[in-house]
Amino acid sequence: MRAYEPADAEAVLAINTECIPEVGEMDAEKLEYFARVAGFLVVETNEDDDVIGFLIGLDETATDYPSNNYAHFKSRHDQFAYVDRIAITEAGRGRGAGQAFYNAFEAWAYGFGKRVLAAEVNTVPDNPASHRFHQAFGFTEMARGNPYGGEEEVAYYEKWL
Repeated sequence: MRAYEPADAEAVLAINTECIPEVGEMDAEKLEYFARVAGFLVVETNEDDDVIGFLIGLDETATDYPSNNYAHFKSRHDQFAYVDRIAITEAGRGRGAGQAFYNAFEAWAYGFGKRVLAAEVNTVPDNPASHRFHQAFGFTEMARGNPYGGEEEVAYYEKWL
């Protein structure tokens, strides 16, 4: 696991696209924004150094981030660490990358005095694997919402550190 580098952009965009609808869409402009303001980690395979996943996390200081999900947590907490997205290729799943990402992000958050980890998980369309993952990692569902109107729904999860 390491910090994102600009050379990772093509792989990160491809992984993000592969993982829709579990994660939202991301174009080059949004990727550049995250590279400037977010905690941004990638993980590679040991065999060929291909990026197989990434985590993008923000805290309460990303005041210009136009996400209704982020705004939900911003309205609830003065300080928090928010997982905007985690995406791992199908071939990369089951290797412990998700757990490693969350452990690293939690350690970062705790080290900077954040006492709440926050994330949302799709309920419509449902993402049962992500619900199980977050619950096993100690998150509790706090609310549900329709952040963008329409059919989509998410469960808002929090974990107190």
